[in-house]
Amino acid sequence: MTKQTPVDQVFDWCVQFLVHWAKVLGITYNEINVYVFCVIWPIVTLVLFAVVIRQRATIRMLKRRLPRA
Repeated sequence: MTKQTPVDQVFDWCVQFLVHWAKVLGITYNEINVYVFCVIWPIVTLVLFAVVIRQRATIRMLKRRLPRA
């Protein structure tokens, strides 16, 4: 039997996590995989991108308010 690398162990844990939640939600592993990686992850990425843009604008505005030394 081949010893699993840490990456293999993490992958197996993630698969088991998705299988468990698929059963809890009454959907298949393939469905939860699509929801997570094709729907939820891109939405979260876009939201985080928008947050970064907003924070940069806020930082720029606050820097303009600072008195120049």
